[in-house]
Formats: sequence, structure tokens, C-alpha cells
Amino acid sequence: MTNTERIINVFIDLLHGDELTAEALATKYQVTTRTVQRDLGSLRDLLQKSDLKYVYQHDAKTKTYALRAMNQLAPVTVLALLKQLIGTRAFGKRELDQIANELLDLIEPAAASQVRKLCVTTRSQYVPVSAGDKDLLPRLEQFSEWIASQTTLAFNYEHSDGRHFQSEVGLPISLYFSDYYFYVMMFDGQDSRRVYRLDRFTAIQPEKELKLKVELAKKLDEGAFVNKTYLLHGGNETTYRFRYWGLPQTALDRLPHSHLVPETKTSATANGGGVVIEAHAFEQGTLLWVLSQGTTIKVLEPASLVEKVKQALSQTLAQYQA
Repeated sequence: MTNTERIINVFIDLLHGDELTAEALATKYQVTTRTVQRDLGSLRDLLQKSDLKYVYQHDAKTKTYALRAMNQLAPVTVLALLKQLIGTRAFGKRELDQIANELLDLIEPAAASQVRKLCVTTRSQYVPVSAGDKDLLPRLEQFSEWIASQTTLAFNYEHSDGRHFQSEVGLPISLYFSDYYFYVMMFDGQDSRRVYRLDRFTAIQPEKELKLKVELAKKLDEGAFVNKTYLLHGGNETTYRFRYWGLPQTALDRLPHSHLVPETKTSATANGGGVVIEAHAFEQGTLLWVLSQGTTIKVLEPASLVEKVKQALSQTLAQYQA
């Protein structure tokens, strides 16, 4: 083996995350430790002159040599990302494994092994949502390119019943994730923006003749929109107040930009305790969330939402009476 081949092999071992000692290398390549130290010194000098994002390290206590990638994530960051990713249940098992492996490659092998062990139980029991049989990463990549290039699309869209499809044309303007699914916001050319679930698109083709454009003044503040669609997008936007007898922080955490409404102790006592919270969202999601809270909530205003809650509760009760 030539000197160049030996140095390349040592460099590859270091890139794999191995911690090497001069003695072990000397035995492996049947050379003196002085030759090995000269090789390591050459590698160190080459790295210092290059723009490779690696730090050459020598631990005097253990007498080991190693490379550390400068762009590596902290192990705890990867652990947090993986736990959150598993909790979304958005991806199929194959894509989940792909993302997990790519994240684990960004940390040192020993740390990656530990993080993998901490996630092994949740990964083995992982159950994706119904869209888990569809590959989402290629769709995310393709839609991000269409958004960047402002490409108008002709597509078919599957309804929630799985039996009906509709053909539409729209301009994708943003992507976001909420409650298990990825969503695409589309502009239809009529000053209207609609939200579609990413996994329900079929037969997507760039539109060759029609080119939709969104005027700068009408562009959407995506962050503000997502704060209003954390439940469901549907109906008109509404600001509503409700008395809440559950843990206040639970509601405040669930409802972005919600806040407690100040009231006197006398007023709170007279109205049965609890707190008054004000929030802002779309009617459809608001109604479903209110109904999910059972006896811990009472809508105070607007009157239109109070009436819809009463109607929904009456219909629910009628089903049981029947």
C-alpha cells in the first residue's frame, strides 16, 4: 500500500466518525507510529487549508484523533425532532425511517446510536394516519418548486368520502402542516384562497395556457393565516368569547393569540367561576372545537356562534333520543 492510499484510508475512517490512535494505525498498516503521526499531521494541514466543514481534534488524555463536522446538529436537537416527527403520524413508515436516518447521520455515531435507542419503542409502535400509504416527500418537493416558480396547476382532488373527485385549476402559494396532515393553499384567480390536503391531489399537471397571478397587495400573510386555521378552515372568520372551566392554559395553548379577558372577582363568581377567553378563527373549526370541550365551556359571543352551538347540541341530543 502506498503512502497516499494509506492516508486516504485513514481519512475515510475519520469521516466515518472513528476515533483513531497512532498505535492502532501503526499496527493496522504495519508502519511506525512516527509514520502515522506524519500522516495525521499531513491530514491536519490539508484540512486547515481546505474549506471542508470539519474540525480536526486530538485528545491528549485518550491519545485519539477524530474529525468533527462543523454542521452537525446537537444530539438532543435530533432527539427532539424525531420525537415530534413520530408524534405527527404524518408520514408512512418508510418515509419516517428515511427522515430519521438522514437526521441521525448529522450527529456522531455514538450519539446517533443512543438517540436511536431512545426512539426505538415509539418507532416500532408507530401508526401513521390514513395518508401513510402515500409518499409525501416527493409531493412536498414538487409543490415547493411550483410555489417558487409560480406555476399554475390543473389537478383532480379527492373528497373526504374517497368516492368523489373534482377537477380544478389553481396557483399554489404556500404549504403548511397542521394536525397530522400537510396542506397546500391555492389561489383560484377569483380573489379566493382555498386549502387542500396534500395527499388528496391526483393527476396534477402544470397549466400551459392559463397563468394565474397574485397581486402583491393581495398576497397572504401565511403565519397569520395558519394561526386562524389551527382547527379547520371553513366559514367566515370570527372573534369569539367563551367562559372556560377547564385549565385555562390548555385553551390558551390550543388557540394561537387567544387571551384572557379581565373581569372582576364578583363578576366571575356570579357567573359560576372559570375564566373568560377571547380567540379568533374560522367558524367551522371554532364550532367543532367548542363542541369537543363538553361541559367545560360556554360560548358568550357572538350570538350567531351561540345559536350554532345550540343547534348542534340539540341535533346531537335528538340522535340519542331517537
